Order: sequence, then C-alpha cells, then structure tokens
Amino acid sequence: MSKFGIFIIIILIMFGCSNKSPDLINEINNQTADEIYETDKINEEIKIIGDVMFYIHKLKDKDYTFEYGDENIKTWYIAAEEIALIGKPAIPYLIKNLQTKNDYERAVTLYALLISTQNENVKIFTNGEYIEVSLDFNPENHEKLKKIAIDWWEKYKHNWN
Repeated sequence: MSKFGIFIIIILIMFGCSNKSPDLINEINNQTADEIYETDKINEEIKIIGDVMFYIHKLKDKDYTFEYGDENIKTWYIAAEEIALIGKPAIPYLIKNLQTKNDYERAVTLYALLISTQNENVKIFTNGEYIEVSLDFNPENHEKLKKIAIDWWEKYKHNWN
C-alpha cells in the first residue's frame, strides 16, 4: 500500500472516531455548572479512594520504604506517609485495616493512623487530638495500641457520616 493510501486510511479513522453524536454534544452543552461541579467532585472522591486503597495495600510491603540520613539512618514508610497526606478520607480504611493478621502491616497501619490523624483536615474537628501511638513492631504491644486507636475512632467517627 502506498504512503498516500495509508494517509487516507489514517484521515478516515481520525474523522470517523472523532464524530460525536448530536445527542452527546447536546447533553454536554446542557450540563449546568452545578452538574459539572458535582461530577468533578465525585471524580475527585473516586481518585482519593483509589489512592487510599493503593496505599493500604502497600502498607504490608516491606520494600515500599526507603532509608535516609547519614549517621542516624531512618526508614521512610512511603505508604503511611502518603496516606497521611490524604488524612480524613483514609482513616476509616486504616481503622478497618487494624484487623490484619500481618504484624508488620498492623504496625505500619498504626503509624499511618498516628500521622493521618495529625492532618489539618482531621485536626479541624478534633481540636488537635490525634491517635497517640508509636511505630512498634512488637506484636505483643499491638492490642494496647489498637485500643488507643479504636477509642479515638469511637470518639470521632461521627465526623465521617
């Protein structure tokens, strides 16, 4: 096939795929600003929930970290830190994740709760009260730390309705 023939096929495909039905164009043009805003808001909420679910899944991944510091090397728990940036929307999922059987995942989940509850979008209704736990990999301490997290959740969960 000649170059001209290929060019004609590409042009036909482009124009054939770009034609929108008049009904779709009218539907788009008739959307009100409120409907567009509501659609954007729903899309943003879906994105946030997707991000939360991704990072919740990564909490158990021991390789989803990096070390930093020169003499005093520390570990950065990427999933926990990213969830903390999301804050309020992530907290119910983190509370549910405390039920995990994986001790490492539970420890990092508790850490994620510690820093997520310090996000501004949470502190606004807790007057700065947050889940005061630590990053503790000793499973013998997890029940006590889980109780602290659950008690905080019971006190503030009405803010998620």
